[in-house]
Amino acid sequence: MFDKKKIKDVAQLAMIAVDDNDLSYFSSEISEFLKTIEQMDAINLSEINPLYHAPDMSLKGREDEVDIDAKNDGINCSPNHNGKYFIVPKVID
Repeated sequence: MFDKKKIKDVAQLAMIAVDDNDLSYFSSEISEFLKTIEQMDAINLSEINPLYHAPDMSLKGREDEVDIDAKNDGINCSPNHNGKYFIVPKVID
């Protein structure tokens, strides 16, 4: 199904170096994977309802607290600031 030539072609497209010893290994691995997918396609799922959400569980929420002057929190935590701006070393002369 997925022979060594296809493995070489895919490896070339992906720019991956594959040894000749690995070609048979990858060929059998990919073929087995594709067989598994074919078996999964044969499963009749017509009577199974889709699961849109996980079980009915909700996270415990908390009330939002409004911080009136939140923009200064980050500035005030920095080691060098003047209360309004960050002070950083000069980068460009």
